[in-house]
Amino acid sequence: MVADPEEGLVTDLMLGMMLVFGFDVVLLLGVFWIAGLVSGTAFFTVTTIIVACYGVWIGYRWWGLRSAESTEPEPLDELKRRYAAGELTEDEFEAKLETVIEEPNTGDSTGRGEKTANRQQQEPAVESEQ
Repeated sequence: MVADPEEGLVTDLMLGMMLVFGFDVVLLLGVFWIAGLVSGTAFFTVTTIIVACYGVWIGYRWWGLRSAESTEPEPLDELKRRYAAGELTEDEFEAKLETVIEEPNTGDSTGRGEKTANRQQQEPAVESEQ
């Protein structure tokens, strides 16, 4: 199950389950403990298990949200990698570096939609200057 970043860390389902199931069971056991119908050990054990289950659930969602983040390299990192690999000359690197630095983020999910189109239009201009 991949976590949807739009939902956030704690979903409505999680909150509802905690309030309907978790809180009610802990409250009921607390009343039974005060009334002497269950031991303190049983109350604390069940409470710990319920809290641990919700902690694991939230931890799993957090892990899912973290792993759902984009693993695509940033444009500057990719540019540095290409220059270090010798794919770009120093002049090409500097021209593309200015382009990457000057372009604002477009606001799409990766921030690369318009940048890629702009770079493709500008790359022939860099090559024709040589």
